[in-house]
This record gives sequence, C-alpha cells and structure tokens, in this order.
Amino acid sequence: MHAHPFFRPLAAATLALGIAAGLLLGPARGIGAHLAGWPLALLQQAENAPDSGHVVWVDSGEATPDPARLRGLLAQALDAAHASGARAVLLAVPLAESSDSADLARIRSFLDSVDSSPDPAMRARLTAWVAELDHDLQLERAIHAAGNVVLLATPNELPLERFTGASRALGFEPATAASADGVYRHDRLFGGEGASPAAPSATLATFTVAHGAARAEPAGSGSGVDVGSVHLRTGAATEWIPHYGRRASEDGGTHHVALEELAAGKTSAATLAQQVLVIGRGVGTIATPTGPGLSTGEALAQRIASLEAGNYATATRFSGVLTVCLLLAAILYAALLAPRLATAGRLATTLLLALGLLALELALLGSARLWVPLFWPALALVLATLVVWVLPEPRIQPLVRTQPAVPARPSPLPRPGARPGDAGKGPARATAEPPEAPLAAPPPSLREISQTLEARREEPTRAEVADLLLGRSKRPPKPKLGRYELERELGRGAMGTVYLGRDPRINRVVAIKAIPIVEEFSEEDLAEARNRFFREAEMAGRLKHPGIVTVHDAGEDGGIAWIAMEYVSGHLLSEYAVSDRLLPAASVLEVVARTAEALDYAHAQDVIHRDIKPANMMFDPATLETKITDFGIARLTNSTSTRTGIVLGTPSFMAPEQLEGRNVTGRSDLFALGVTLFQLLAGQLPFRADSMTGLMDKIANAEHPPLRTIRPDLPPCVSSIVDRALKKDPAERYQTAGEMALALRACAQALKA
Repeated sequence: MHAHPFFRPLAAATLALGIAAGLLLGPARGIGAHLAGWPLALLQQAENAPDSGHVVWVDSGEATPDPARLRGLLAQALDAAHASGARAVLLAVPLAESSDSADLARIRSFLDSVDSSPDPAMRARLTAWVAELDHDLQLERAIHAAGNVVLLATPNELPLERFTGASRALGFEPATAASADGVYRHDRLFGGEGASPAAPSATLATFTVAHGAARAEPAGSGSGVDVGSVHLRTGAATEWIPHYGRRASEDGGTHHVALEELAAGKTSAATLAQQVLVIGRGVGTIATPTGPGLSTGEALAQRIASLEAGNYATATRFSGVLTVCLLLAAILYAALLAPRLATAGRLATTLLLALGLLALELALLGSARLWVPLFWPALALVLATLVVWVLPEPRIQPLVRTQPAVPARPSPLPRPGARPGDAGKGPARATAEPPEAPLAAPPPSLREISQTLEARREEPTRAEVADLLLGRSKRPPKPKLGRYELERELGRGAMGTVYLGRDPRINRVVAIKAIPIVEEFSEEDLAEARNRFFREAEMAGRLKHPGIVTVHDAGEDGGIAWIAMEYVSGHLLSEYAVSDRLLPAASVLEVVARTAEALDYAHAQDVIHRDIKPANMMFDPATLETKITDFGIARLTNSTSTRTGIVLGTPSFMAPEQLEGRNVTGRSDLFALGVTLFQLLAGQLPFRADSMTGLMDKIANAEHPPLRTIRPDLPPCVSSIVDRALKKDPAERYQTAGEMALALRACAQALKA
C-alpha cells in the first residue's frame, strides 16, 4: 500500500515540533520562557518605559539593623509627604512585627509598676521617653493622619492590626508568579498568587487611592477594570504586562529620593506635590524583561508609573487558539509548500515568513500595546522546514522486478488408438504425471499494448454494445503495466513509448514511460541494466522541484521497464525549435533560465540528466512554464546497447567528454543546454554532419557557427552565453547551472532595455 507523498513530511514536521515543545515546556522550559519573552524584552529595552512624571520612589537604602529607627523615619517621611500634598503613598516595607526595643519595654514596665515614683515630673519625663521611643505609635499616627497610605501585604504575612486599621487600603504582592526563567513579565490587578480573587494587587490599590476612587471593580464585559472614571484594559483574569525601564541608579531610570532626605525635610514640596510615592525596597529583588536586580519597591513604582501613563500591554484572550492555528500552518507550509520551492527560494521564503511574524509581534506591541505570541510559530516555521528538508527521501516503492514470463509447456499428444482418459500414458508402464497449474498469459509487448489502445479508440458497433449489456463484451480490456491502467499513447521515441495512465488505487492520472528493456540488452547485460534502471529511477524520485517532472513509481512488467511520472499537459519544447515556429528571444531566455535553475537544484542533489534537449522538456506557451522530463533515463543503457552501439541519448546534444566516455558532470548538462539555447534561437543545431562519425568529430573538435551570423538581431550577451556553454573544456564553461541562470536573466534584462 502506498503512503500519501505528503504523509512523511507532515509526520516528520509534527514529530519534530512535538519533541521541541516537550523540551521547551519540560526540562528546558526556562529556555523556552526566555525565548518567548525575547520580543517583549527587546521592545522594553528600546523604549525604556518613559517616566509618567507622577510617581516617585523613596529608597529606604540598605536594610537598617534597627527596625525601630526605620519606622521612625517612615513616620517622618509620611508627615512630609502629607504636608507636600502627595496623592497616595505605598509603604513597601514589612510591618508584620512590632519594633519595640528593650529600653522601651523596661520604661513601660517601670511606669506600670506599683513602686514607680509618685513624682509627677519624673512620670512626665518617663512618659515623654516612651513617646519618643515608641516608633510604632509614631508610624500608626502618621499613617492615620495621611489618610492615603496603602500597605504592602502577602497572603502569608499581613501588617499588624494597628497599622492596617490606620491605613486606607491593603495591596497584595506578588500578584503573579515569575515565568519559568525567573522573569516577572505579567501582573494581575486582582486575585494574585495565593490571595482572594477579590483582593487587589499593591499596584491597583495604590492607583485606586491616587485617583480618589472608593474601590476598583472588574468591568462587566470581563475585558478590564474600572477605577472611578478610568478604565484599565486587561487580558484574562485581569492580567496585564507592565512596561519596565532602567533602574533608578541609571540615567533615565525611575525618579527617586532617599528616605532620610525626605524624613529630614530636605526634599522640596514641589517634588512631592500631586505625586504617588512608593516608600521602601520591599523584600529581595526581582528580574524584569529589561534586566535583573530591581527591588520590589522600585518594581512597584515602575508598575504604578506604567498604569499612570497608560504605557502597558495586554495579552489577547484568543492567543492560545491563535498560536495553535499558526503552529498547524507552519507544519502545513513545511510539509506541502516549502518542498515545492528551490533551495534558495525555500530558505529565503522561510526566513522572510519567520522574520515577518517577529516583526508583526513587535509592531503590535509597539503600536497597539497588544502582545500576540508569534515567536513560537516563527521558530516552528524554521524548525519544521529544516527537518523536512533534511528528511531522507524514501525509496521508490513498490519496485516490481517481474521476470519475463516462461512459456507454457505443451501438453503431450495421446497415442494413436488411445481411449479417452489415456492421454499422457507412456508407451510402456509409464506413471501418469499430475496435471500442472495453468500459467498466466505472458504480458503484452509494447506493440501489442499500442494495438490494443488503437482498437479501443474505435467506435463500438451495435453488436459490441449489445454484448457489453449482456455481459459478454468482446471489446479488449485496458492494458496495464504494473497496477497502472493505460488510457492512450502520448508519444513515442528512441527511448520507448509514453502512455497516459491511471492509478486505480487513488485515481491519479500519470504519464508512464515504457522501455522494452529485454529487447534493448543482451542476456548477459540484462541484470546490470535492471539494477541501473531502478537505481536511476530512485535518484530521480528524490527530485522535488517545480521545474522537474515528479517521478511517482517505477517497476518492470514482462520485460518492459516503466516509470510512472507526473502528467503535465502542454507541448514538447522541440515543437518550437524549428525555424518557422521560433519563440521570441525573451521567451527563450526565460525558458532556458528556468531550466538552468531546475538543473542547479538537481545537480545539488547529485543527479545529472545526461540527455538535456528540447524533446525532453514539457512547455506551456501561455505561462512559459517548463518542466524537465526523463531524469536518469539516458543512463539506462551504456555502450552495451544492442541496437545503438553507443551511449544512449542524443549525440547532437552531447558534450565532448560524454561522447568519449569520460566522467560526466553537471557541466555536461550545461553543454547540452547551450545546444538547446542555440537551436531554440537559430532553428538549427550548432553541430551537423552527414554521418555519426562526422558529427562526433565536429562536437569534439570543430567550433560552432557564430550565433550572430544567423540572428544578427540578438544582443552580444546572447552569443557570449552560447559560446561559453559550448566550450570543449568543461572547466571553461559555466561552473554551475545557477551561474548560467543568472547570466541568462541579466541578458534578458538587457534585451528588454
């Protein structure tokens, strides 16, 4: 059973992408996340997330060994911010434990003891010390007085109740977990990691307080969050993508001041007026798309600035479905479309498509602030195309190598006077031999096949129609080669006959080249000829190019070797190689250039044609589409041919080294292509003689007539191309068919000018 020709590349591309996805989503998921986030990082590094002008990060510096002193500084900073008219303050510091010192505890214990001094002055002094040392009380008072403070919380660690009661709101962090590579790219406005679905993130809580809204509400359509009159767009589960910039220590980074300067009143009121303040460093540092090392506090400041400026992106809700569809499209392209392109075209097209997807992703991010993950389809496009490209071609199957039929042995005649039933008995006491199974009729010859097809073309008589209706038709059935039914004869030449056939299994129309291999070779050379035939057919079957007729199958039936090929409608190019039917020169240059490109592909696969000529090219005059046929057929026989006695092929188109039996290379095909170009332009062959010996001598030693003497209307570049292609020494010809194709196209441009 034949597998569909597209099944193997489809399966290979799908398997390759499956393995790659398994690695990048499994053991190497960190690498996969980094690759997928590369376009986002590239854009954010390029744009540097401009400061909104409404957010100030107050850096608390390195962690102080005295928590009580830190809270005292925070209280003073809150008082300064409130006095300067700050819109909102986010305290990004841990407030889950009390900061009471040992001294404060002793003084309180002394004041509460019964033995404490009744001296009012002493008690007043001690009470003042308590107020001075109780920094938690100072911070609680400052939070309450400001009225716009948001506290940072985690699901496992909430601020002390005294601070929570004095604050305006709580915001939870982290809102989302980092990606597999440890980078924080996404954020949520509601329901972060481990928090209640209704719990706002620290970013959203601060944004809500800064805009004077009572609370934030998810939009009814599920496509965003409403904060008062402001609508924040989001993706699924209120996710959004902040735009991070440089660190505060770098030029153009987050606007920031030091906590001690703010607490000491050294920061101007104009710097803080109508600003959103983020105070503190938070716990640890986080990695962002623009690089590692942002503290939690600075990262929160950049997120709030991103919301304030509207400078953020969202992921599409249908990104998963879109990614799957594009991955399937990449597989189909790699398996079905890319193999039809030449090597250079395949590489260029694949890279352009991949770069186009990446450019589209960057364009959507930069202009619409919409993140459509197109990196994976771009990578899949390149990977699947490479896998299908290097996939080894299957051997042509089935290669039916049927031996010629053995003639049936005649039945023995009965003796004179023998009774019925005595047939086969010997004259004496011979034992009757068991009857042999009837042998199948020998396959028809090419002559009989053609006669049968001719008979089927005749209009059936009424008697034949009646016999057909009665189930006793005498009309000859369709002849077959292998499993292929032959419909009609398409052409005949020195190499055999070409038929229009049909594969009954898949109802595919094919052209079948039939060669009477048994008649062409002597008995001692037949085995080698068969091996060479199937080897060459297999090599030709590997060629997949729009300028080469595709070989589907090959086999042998009753001494007839056959090749099933793609059926191409059109004309033989040889019809336009006579003086009264010549094509325009521009069309000839285009046709020969396309042929050279097809040969360049075949030569790259180590396949040489050996019999390039117009009669081996199918041509469509309407589109100039040209396809080379009979790859490998010219090597079916060599000097062992019983009928020709020379290398089979067409001597008029052979290179000198081919006629002499020397090594044949792709440059031998270019010599034949040069003869073809000369004939298509001049209407005659460049080498002519009255005998085969004279022709071979001219090809090997004589110069061809200058093309300009026959076609003076052509530009000099045409003659130059012909002269170089017909050099006797292969080293002086074009070294590759691609080089000759470039020369032809350049000459065609000169002809148009």
